[in-house]
Amino acid sequence: MLREWVIRPSDPEACRTLADALGLRDLTAAVLAARGHRTPEAARALLDGGEASGHDPFLLAGMERAVDRLHRAVQGRERVLVYGDYDVDGASATSLYLSFLKNLGLSTAFYIPNRIKEGYGLNADAVRRIAASGVSVLITADCGTTAVEEIALAQSLGMDVIVTDHHLPEQTLPPALAILNPCRTDSGYPFQGLCSGGLAYKVASAYHAKYGSAEPGPESSLDLVALATIADVAPLQDENRAMVRRGLDLLSRGVRPGIRALKAAAGVDGACGVGTVGFTLAPRINAAGRLGDAADAVRLLLTEDDREAAELAGLLNRLNQERQRCEEGIVAEALKAADAAPDGPLVLASRGWHQGVVGIVAARLVERFHRPAILIALNDEGIGKGSARSVAGINVFEAIAQCRESLEAFGGHAAAAGLTIREDRIPEFRARLAEVLKGPLSSPAARPRLLCDAEVEPRGFSPAAVLELGRLGPFGSGNPEPTLVLKNLRIASARIVGTNHLKLAVMGRSGPRLDAIGFKMGSLESRGLSPSALIDVACALDINAWNGTERVQLRLKDVRASVSV
Repeated sequence: MLREWVIRPSDPEACRTLADALGLRDLTAAVLAARGHRTPEAARALLDGGEASGHDPFLLAGMERAVDRLHRAVQGRERVLVYGDYDVDGASATSLYLSFLKNLGLSTAFYIPNRIKEGYGLNADAVRRIAASGVSVLITADCGTTAVEEIALAQSLGMDVIVTDHHLPEQTLPPALAILNPCRTDSGYPFQGLCSGGLAYKVASAYHAKYGSAEPGPESSLDLVALATIADVAPLQDENRAMVRRGLDLLSRGVRPGIRALKAAAGVDGACGVGTVGFTLAPRINAAGRLGDAADAVRLLLTEDDREAAELAGLLNRLNQERQRCEEGIVAEALKAADAAPDGPLVLASRGWHQGVVGIVAARLVERFHRPAILIALNDEGIGKGSARSVAGINVFEAIAQCRESLEAFGGHAAAAGLTIREDRIPEFRARLAEVLKGPLSSPAARPRLLCDAEVEPRGFSPAAVLELGRLGPFGSGNPEPTLVLKNLRIASARIVGTNHLKLAVMGRSGPRLDAIGFKMGSLESRGLSPSALIDVACALDINAWNGTERVQLRLKDVRASVSV
């Protein structure tokens, strides 16, 4: 499906002001102005990481009660348990809590439910076992917002529950001692984009601010916050951006034995960027919860023993390889089913699919078909566990909520959700969801778009200019890398390299010849373009180092025939 290129409005006056006041290149100033940072003060705050101090954690509703209860636990030498989730955010938040609580001298334990046998979140059997073990304070990490009955049970069994979660709340909140969730409608917190790893950091910071704690302080856990934030695709805006920037430095240095071992197992040498975390480290950590025991991911992040770290990293690496094989099989089946499916949201189900992998495949279907996708793994009893992914502009959680009569349970976010459904209810759910999304899918907001920062002339690109643009990072969800539009380029050469990558050399009316690479783009002819045509490109700028020489390379995001000459 062709994407519409949407170029942000330019502001030449603001661009000149920023360039003069801050000594920036026109390219950086143009991107800053286009993104709304039009004054020198606003631009300087962004470039210098002005959000580093973060928001006051006590603005989160319930924070005071939470840290006061933890302080009483410290004074009374009580037993505290962290109940986590089996994804990277849950494992990272759990690990952060355990490090922080150990630093306070508390007796701690953790529990992460088995994805297949228990499913997401708190369950009554686990709560009873935890209470019987002598736990008096239960902290949730990445779950609990909708666990009304389970938390009522925990409270009745003598445990105080502190919920830290960022999943969307429903009308009725559980009867917990404290519910720390930036998405609460009654929360005064100014930023809703925290993941659970970020919330755990806020709890540690709040405790440290009010009661003090032994070194190292909470900042030593920002590598875990970066892992969680990037893996959970939380927006790299506001305080998240600052925390991830500092956390990436810790990940690059490999201060934890587990991180060093995981990087070695994955073949990562040196610096860690957002892409390294999102596409290399996070899938291996996630693999533990998808196909094995998520507790192994927590053990990896917490171990101080290099030998144990190497063994656990090797295990996660093998599980990830198994996940990749499983994923490819499900993709092949799901693509066949999707090709035969009617228009509208994709709701596909099979008994042969692995519950821990369907979410990844759903995301791949969304990328290919540009419509919401729900993949449901059915067990032998006819109960399905589904994972939903959505496109920009469509809140899949709200859409699923309108079909709740067909479901056993559901939860999630605007872009991703999970559900439990009986096999015989799938047809009615599919029909109802299609009806709910009929209007939204036909709206302009749901059409595929490529947001571009500026239209520029193909000159003045230097490695120094690319590095200066990098000061706007780290780039990811909510803070995408700058995308530039270059028009009326003449193709000097075109060929396919590697696995269907498009390699071009292009020239504008003036300026030097530029190299460009379009990963997985295929030939010009396959895109309906002639090698002799003038083209427009939407691209990012990279530095390509070869034989000791650095040159700027365009990384193509889209190519089309020029519409103006």
